[in-house]
Amino acid sequence: MFASTSAADAAEADSATTTVEFMEGSEFRADARMSESDVMMDVSFKLRVDKPNGYPSAQDITPLEVAEALSALAQSKGWPPLTFYGTPPPVALN
Repeated sequence: MFASTSAADAAEADSATTTVEFMEGSEFRADARMSESDVMMDVSFKLRVDKPNGYPSAQDITPLEVAEALSALAQSKGWPPLTFYGTPPPVALN
């Protein structure tokens, strides 16, 4: 029994640390609802950074950075944390 539990835990840890590569220009969406009210929010964004020489620069902005910044902004206004999902595939970004 302990061996199967350890294997399941290891598989779950592996899937949690796997990163998904989203295509350039992917759209990311999140929605939230205020607890105990009908107030809802839907947020989406696309980000494209051209890299003519093919190398990332100090000015590169990643979708994860945008998602975390938008979530932090929402939380500062009393909203719950936002989890953005990218398409394709429909996988959580943050």
